[in-house]
Amino acid sequence: MRLRNTFVLAGALAATLAVASLPTSATVVDDTNPATAPQPEYDYSDTSKSFLVDLQFGATSATLAQARVGNERAYSHLGDPSLLRVSLTDDEGAAAGAFNAWDPRWEFNETPGGGERLTVRPGPGTIVATFDGDVATMLVHDQRAGTDLATVDLRPAVREFCTAHPDDAECVEADLAVTSTTATGDPLGVVGQAVAVTVDATVANLGPDGPVDGDVTQTAVASAGATVAPASQSIDADGLAVGGPGVTVSRQFSVTCDTSGAKTVTITTSIVPEKAKVVDLVSTNNSQSATFSVDCAVPVTLNVKPGSLRNPVNMNEGAVPMAVLTTTAGEYGNPLAFDATTIQAASVRVGSRSALVGTNTGAPETHGKIHVEKSLELDEKTKDGDQDAVLHARASQIPVVATTTEICVRGRSGPGSGTTFFGCDHVEVVP
Repeated sequence: MRLRNTFVLAGALAATLAVASLPTSATVVDDTNPATAPQPEYDYSDTSKSFLVDLQFGATSATLAQARVGNERAYSHLGDPSLLRVSLTDDEGAAAGAFNAWDPRWEFNETPGGGERLTVRPGPGTIVATFDGDVATMLVHDQRAGTDLATVDLRPAVREFCTAHPDDAECVEADLAVTSTTATGDPLGVVGQAVAVTVDATVANLGPDGPVDGDVTQTAVASAGATVAPASQSIDADGLAVGGPGVTVSRQFSVTCDTSGAKTVTITTSIVPEKAKVVDLVSTNNSQSATFSVDCAVPVTLNVKPGSLRNPVNMNEGAVPMAVLTTTAGEYGNPLAFDATTIQAASVRVGSRSALVGTNTGAPETHGKIHVEKSLELDEKTKDGDQDAVLHARASQIPVVATTTEICVRGRSGPGSGTTFFGCDHVEVVP
């Protein structure tokens, strides 16, 4: 007869009789006589539970068939031989118990001479352990071979049980929610360059039980023509008290414009209980999304003060000349070709990088038009034959101050509403 069959049968019997009670009568009863011995009575109010882990055992490993929670007390493993060592850990990786267990692969077989011998035969078997809502994993170790047979994630079984029995004493009920979320960053991007987007979200515990820990995930998806990294980020929100102000979690994402034009990024913040025993029966408020919009500009090459490598600018200069160069894809490192002759003069603004990127404030083109001509290239010596656009802006309107080291230009080019362009060049402020 197989040891595992005896093991399971004995375990089931022990589980049934674990909480038997004897009559309280003072009458002396002869319990050695089956006819008069008191019959054990099952205590149906016993709230004990057990993990039932069904494994398919091989010679050197085991695979999970099913892990579930049974509504019966687990039988004792006292006296079990050191064949298997079953270790339990919580979701923090801390030890949560260990015991020896029979190996379901071991069985007795009759020998030709009428004796018995112990052999190992792979097959199905069940490991039974006392239920604990904080347990996360079970490790089954073959002590004779010195190998780990299986590591079982018990959290799905705990979650399934507590979802079905939220009022059980081992389970916790809490309504975790994302109460607000925002996404902020520079509204202007440049093709080929990254824009930092910060996502702030507030998560809270609406009760009834607490405090509890939550796992927060922020997932980002970009529209066509843009990429976002990372695709998702995880955050711990611990100690969420019932009725408290909640916890604000913040993470940054990097959005890169691949093509020009308006792009959007949607970042969804979600929260779930960290522990499997915590049941969140209200799922409609577990996530919330924020959308961030960015105008992806074509990068252009700007040459302030054509003819000078220093680019000297006086703070009181009436009209600072600068040329937006017509370039081919790859020229000066620009990923896209640009025809400067299509610049819409009324859209031009000249100023600092921060002002143009943030609020698009700066000086307009002084003459209200672009001057199409063949301008000097950045080497300040050659002209490549392309028609460029020379612009002018008043230094006081840019404005140029003593600490200015760079002047930038932003505008739109092309037909209709056009496409945004952006470029900068260094300057040296002089008296």
